[in-house]
Amino acid sequence: MNGPTGTQPSTADDERAMDPRDAVTLLEQTTRATKRAFDYRSLRLTLVAAPVIAIVFGALWYSVRNQHPYKGPTPVALAVMYTVLALWITFAASAAKRASEGLSGRSIRQQRAFSAILVAALVGVSVFEGVLKADGASNGIAFGIYPPTAQLIVLGTIGAAMMVAREDWPGFGVSFSLILVATGSAFAGPRGVWLSDGIGCFVIVIAGAIAKVWMDRASQPAA
Repeated sequence: MNGPTGTQPSTADDERAMDPRDAVTLLEQTTRATKRAFDYRSLRLTLVAAPVIAIVFGALWYSVRNQHPYKGPTPVALAVMYTVLALWITFAASAAKRASEGLSGRSIRQQRAFSAILVAALVGVSVFEGVLKADGASNGIAFGIYPPTAQLIVLGTIGAAMMVAREDWPGFGVSFSLILVATGSAFAGPRGVWLSDGIGCFVIVIAGAIAKVWMDRASQPAA
């Protein structure tokens, strides 16, 4: 009498387990979950950036608002700026490290290259600030209008290029708007430029976060 000698999975189960469509579905689900997690971290970083902008630009403006003649941000205001920025960079780096888990070597290399370009550009802006002063530019130009204007234009331009490569249009809108705010705020003078940039950047960051949430929800399939 012949019978089964052990438990064997059915042929249908074997075919089901090896169905390529299941693998594709699982990959799509994993990709969507990863994207949602990354978007959540990006949104959280954006919302934290808003008060950072308000504190930094607010402190700088408060320190120069009554200066006659203009001398530039005070040491106390600069200390507040560097402290807040150091905390922000630490928080952002930690979030970026968690978000990069599972990324390929190519993606990590791209992020490092982007960071290197950004640092080099900002260092170049700071060095040129010293050149302006050494060549006889007024404090209002060297320590007032030039620093925030040049830095925001650099940040906006590099950010816009990166967002286009990713086809992140809300991010592109934020970056492009930074360029416009920086250019327009330069006309506010060495004292007003800090306040104008602060208000403009704060509004842009909040508006960008709202646009990101709205576009993500609109792109989700109806239940």
